[in-house]
Amino acid sequence: MSFEHRPSPARVTEAAAAKLPRWMFFGLLTAYIVPGLFAREPWSLEDASAFGVMWTMAHGGAAEWWLPSVVGEPLPEEGPLPFWIGALLIRLFGGIFGDIVAARLVTVLWFFIATISLWYATYRLARRPEAQPVAFAFGGEANPRDYGRTLADIAVLLMLATIGIVLRMHETIAETALFAFVAMLLLALAVSLEDPWKGTVGAAVALAAIALTRGLLPAAALMIASLIFVLSFGRHRVSRAIVFVAIAAGLFASWPLAAHRATPQAVLYFDAWWAWNARELHGPSISNVMWFVRNVGWYTWPLWPFALWTLYSWRSFWRRPHVLLPLLIATAAIAALLIVTDPSDRELIAAVPALVVLGAFGVSTLRRAADNAIDWFSLALFTLALLAIWVYFGAWNTGVPPKMAESVARLVPGLDASAPIVATTIAIIATAGWIVLALWRVRRRPKTLWRGPFFAAGGLAVVWVVVVSIYGAPIDYSRSYASTATVLAAQVKRVGGDSCVQGHHLPVGIRAMLAYHGGVNFGSQFAACHVAIQRDSQRTASDDEPLRGWRVAYEFTRRARYDEVF
Repeated sequence: MSFEHRPSPARVTEAAAAKLPRWMFFGLLTAYIVPGLFAREPWSLEDASAFGVMWTMAHGGAAEWWLPSVVGEPLPEEGPLPFWIGALLIRLFGGIFGDIVAARLVTVLWFFIATISLWYATYRLARRPEAQPVAFAFGGEANPRDYGRTLADIAVLLMLATIGIVLRMHETIAETALFAFVAMLLLALAVSLEDPWKGTVGAAVALAAIALTRGLLPAAALMIASLIFVLSFGRHRVSRAIVFVAIAAGLFASWPLAAHRATPQAVLYFDAWWAWNARELHGPSISNVMWFVRNVGWYTWPLWPFALWTLYSWRSFWRRPHVLLPLLIATAAIAALLIVTDPSDRELIAAVPALVVLGAFGVSTLRRAADNAIDWFSLALFTLALLAIWVYFGAWNTGVPPKMAESVARLVPGLDASAPIVATTIAIIATAGWIVLALWRVRRRPKTLWRGPFFAAGGLAVVWVVVVSIYGAPIDYSRSYASTATVLAAQVKRVGGDSCVQGHHLPVGIRAMLAYHGGVNFGSQFAACHVAIQRDSQRTASDDEPLRGWRVAYEFTRRARYDEVF
């Protein structure tokens, strides 16, 4: 493919490409991913459901291993790959850390894969001749190595600064794995520019992993984008495209083939799996477009301003790999979201890795005034967020101001205010770190390219650390089902339901927590149980099918959630 010979829009000096100190870089990565790993329950039903699949696999047999389920409840909408890894971690480390923490260690693996993949994908693309900044008349421009390293650092920092993914990156859900595998796909396709066959095989493996994680729709969309890229660059394009599809399809097909050989239950499971994939394909709709418009701005902040600026500043060079590759992947992920039946961040997260790479190249062409504006916005946003967090925490513990104290008390009724010494100290240190970072930005006014992204990433990391530290206990109180499981398990035993319990209107996440914390023995979907647990959040009639004619033996209301009745 030929390129137009025009000056590069990137103008980067040696000083602007100065190296980000590694202790700052790795310190920020650690501060981002470690808080929240330990001493907490799953904070969402999706996270609890994902843990339930891993826990069921780790303690089950062949059927549970090959067919994702939560203690007898099949989940055909979930691929097995991320849960296999989580189940292995439970078997390896469950006895040391407990099963919940052991399963959560999988998030560290996905974070590591995503970080490495995005860094090297950006580095390889940025070092290519067509991506280099303009050469100055008297020298002084950044050399390819420094320029590539700086943009790679910026890509990782932009990932850490993305508001919408911060909670997801700390959950065991399949979407965290999807994020990592899309980043792997980007890296493999970037490698294919220099080593066509190695990169093509790597891309096929990444695509198969995506299909084994989130089903056929995102995999098909990303396959089309990948094929366009493979057919646009390098030698043996058609042969590589055929090999790419063949390897990806073969690796994916190994799952249903092995499952059918391992258990007869696979027939019914894959019938449901195919039906779910068919239901996912809804077609473009105005409601999907409106959902995207409402959510993309905050979810992908601060990526989208940088990504849009990249498309504008490099508009004459859109066919160059460093623009075309992330643009294709992001477009494919967004297209899948627009045609899915029920759009959510489960689909939008697949676009974030490509937007990260795309946004990194926008930083190198951003005018200083715009760069400063984004810096000041980050300073104001995270400073106000930290101020609000601390003011509400102080009000909860002191009762002043009264209205703030009452609003917190309404969220956690019955929980006594507390300020644990260790957690509060960690939060104070993190806040002090933000103050130091803000003063450094105001006084030093560094000219390095990574300054703005580092500032945004540091602010979000500090907010996460403070929230997890001082609000961990209240969130656990509101979100945890451990005490509920203990109460319900005792009542099940009292009425003689040790052998089998039926779940009715019971989300799979709650089902997992009741089985894990309470040892409730849920029967399969076909079992005839004499005791049932129904979760009712709207106070609907308890004689709905299949509970017609049943007798209420016990009713329990969570103190933290008066609208939720069991």
